[in-house]
Amino acid sequence: MFTTNTSSSFITTIHIITIHMTYYGPIILLVIGIIGCLCNFLTFTSRQLRKNSCAFYFLCSSLFEFLTITFGLTSRLAADHFGYNLQNTNRIFCKFRAYFVSSIPLIATYLILLSAIDRCMSSSIHIYLRSFSQIKIAYRNVGIVIIIGFISCLHILIFYDLRPKCATLPGIYAIFDGMFVIFWLGLIPHALMLIFGLFTLINIRQARQRRIKKLENKNIYIYQKQYRNSHKTDTQLIIMMFVQIGLSSLLNLTRMIYYAYYILGPLFTGDEKVIGSFLMSFTTLLYYTNYVKSFYIYTLTSRLFRTIFIQRIKGFIYKIFKSQTLVIMVQETITVTHRRTV
Repeated sequence: MFTTNTSSSFITTIHIITIHMTYYGPIILLVIGIIGCLCNFLTFTSRQLRKNSCAFYFLCSSLFEFLTITFGLTSRLAADHFGYNLQNTNRIFCKFRAYFVSSIPLIATYLILLSAIDRCMSSSIHIYLRSFSQIKIAYRNVGIVIIIGFISCLHILIFYDLRPKCATLPGIYAIFDGMFVIFWLGLIPHALMLIFGLFTLINIRQARQRRIKKLENKNIYIYQKQYRNSHKTDTQLIIMMFVQIGLSSLLNLTRMIYYAYYILGPLFTGDEKVIGSFLMSFTTLLYYTNYVKSFYIYTLTSRLFRTIFIQRIKGFIYKIFKSQTLVIMVQETITVTHRRTV
């Protein structure tokens, strides 16, 4: 009897935690994510970064991250707590919601991969490879990734339907969908990010060694100073790369693995449904956290990003106060002129 009461109390507690988590979690992520994305827009559109191909990838990724959290989180929050259950009652909305909550994050992830490739190309000692790190090539690459991202998820429009809730077609397609999520949305892009990140570090070390050889016969002081500066740059790049890739992999793959188990594994029964609902909600919040974190990672790991962001904020504040001052001066001039005429 005691064991039964304890188990019932535990399940009730898990259920209450799930309710609060699915309500407050999306709201917090929405606020933090929207602010972060707007700050990214502000920074990456600055004059210093406007023509930089890597910054352009980050800018486009921030746009799709913004779409991911605003569409995905708001529709989930509305369905869970505000009775807006259109995805389980309307067939068209079911298909297109499932399509966009897969394709938009997919594009955001592969745009980050493009930025990793761009860093690898730009740090190469070969001129031919460095030539790929150009803004005009970045424009084309972004277009290609967007097209591939939307096309690769078209199967969702075909096989997702009301059954009676919005879900995949059971059987072989459920297995394919689980593998699609794990590999195409999870393992492949993050593995490639890591590979190109490591190649970037190799390129940086090779370039540093070439500079050291050129300076060895000139001045030992210059050599030491150059080594210290290069070491600091290496450290910053290592921190930025591994924090970004590590957090993205942890947050994204946690969700992907559980989602695959949910699709491919046995159906939950009894109290297992409550625990399964908690795990699904928790991993979903982790998944969306991946598209909220970018501004805060860039701010913590990059001095250049912080400097440009602060400059842009100061510039906007100056423009606001300057425009208000002009309005006040115009109003005072009109008032003085009116009094003179009277």
